[in-house]
Amino acid sequence: MLSITSEHQQGEIRYHRVTAIWKGCLCLLFLVLCLLLLWVIIAGKTESVEKIYYPMAAVLGMWMVGPFFFMFLSRSISKSTVIVSWDKASLHAGHRSIPWNQIRKIEVATPARSKWQLSPSPMYALYLKDATRVHIHTDHLFGKKELQSSLSTLQKTLREHQRQDLD
Repeated sequence: MLSITSEHQQGEIRYHRVTAIWKGCLCLLFLVLCLLLLWVIIAGKTESVEKIYYPMAAVLGMWMVGPFFFMFLSRSISKSTVIVSWDKASLHAGHRSIPWNQIRKIEVATPARSKWQLSPSPMYALYLKDATRVHIHTDHLFGKKELQSSLSTLQKTLREHQRQDLD
């Protein structure tokens, strides 16, 4: 969800809390199914071959989905739904503020898989003039259209500030 006030050149990109809630609920459902698999083994209602596959499936399921559950839970209960905001002077992401004149370009990037094999979340990559990069994670809270729309807004705002610096 984009919110832009052009007269003050302020804006923000927010996620929908409902998205974090329903994705968190899906993760919770999957975790409950993993626990159910473990309970079936403990209750002794499995055949010998299933005693091998069920715990492997349960542990892998919890490994892959557990971190996402906690990520969506934290986003669901956080006070602010703002991913990134900006004003005339700088772009704000979390506790960081980056002046517009230090940003060279903004892109959407997807990191390579992590060493824990979790699904990589798309993020905004801010390329700074000192050859460093700042990443702003979106935590799977945007669809493709929302992500591209918000990227276009950020890039347009960056171009406007670059033009003002030249004038």
